[in-house]
Amino acid sequence: MDIEENEVSLLDLLLVVAENLKLLILGPIVVGLLALAIGYTLPQSFTSQAILALPMPLLGSASTPTSIPTPTPAQASAMMVSPLVLDPVIQSLSLSAGLTIERARAKLANQIKATVGKDGLLRVDVTANTPLEAQKIANVVIDTWLKSTVPGEKDRADLEVRLIQAKVSLESVRRLLERLTGEDSAVLNKPLTLGGANTSIVAVGELQARYQADVLSIPRTLQGLARDVVMQPPTLPTEPVAPKKSLIAILAALGSGFALLLWVFMRQVWRAAALDPQAAEKQAKLRAAIGFKGRSR
Repeated sequence: MDIEENEVSLLDLLLVVAENLKLLILGPIVVGLLALAIGYTLPQSFTSQAILALPMPLLGSASTPTSIPTPTPAQASAMMVSPLVLDPVIQSLSLSAGLTIERARAKLANQIKATVGKDGLLRVDVTANTPLEAQKIANVVIDTWLKSTVPGEKDRADLEVRLIQAKVSLESVRRLLERLTGEDSAVLNKPLTLGGANTSIVAVGELQARYQADVLSIPRTLQGLARDVVMQPPTLPTEPVAPKKSLIAILAALGSGFALLLWVFMRQVWRAAALDPQAAEKQAKLRAAIGFKGRSR
């Protein structure tokens, strides 16, 4: 008996689908075409991509108290979406468009994606409504961030004093090595080894390397990072990244097809229930409760 009931139930379902086949086919097609047409009216988004390689700290300077820290890729990615960079970009490109600075800042931050890859490179993606706009914003963001790496007046004054001290100390160490070794400056430029060397000479040689690292790193820090850290300049995108018009159309068609199928089955169940006097009475009460008082059985 159960098998026969199941077969009848399945046949009933197939009959309902067959009776409404045109609706179930044409409906999703029409909805998909409408969604595709709407997709063409939506504003497109293009993404400009850039790759930056930050310089590594100079050897010998990382362990000294006078070392100059170099921004890490993680620090740079956080800085690019900070107000220190966003506010000048908004001002230079007039991106506020009547918005408050907080909303303009949040909108621009959503357009910028700065991530650090496993290779240590910093990737900057900027999304905008046109390819030129995306590329322009990306360039301004990178240039503004590079300017932020230039030390302020107080830090600059401190660094200049430290640079003078490092140069004086380096010259003093060079002369001390001359006296200890009895060799001229040309020989002193060669690497010192422990083999047959006095311990004090090795220590002075290490001190010379540290001061030399500071003499090389401080001027670079005073100038800030240069544009040559940009391995790949912001690209000019040719294909939009959004909206995915075909995907929107497919999802709309599938969603409408499922909704129509559900509606067809619910309508059939409603009609079948109307044949039962008790169910018909409940249907009449339900229609009256929701405001449909016209038809009653």
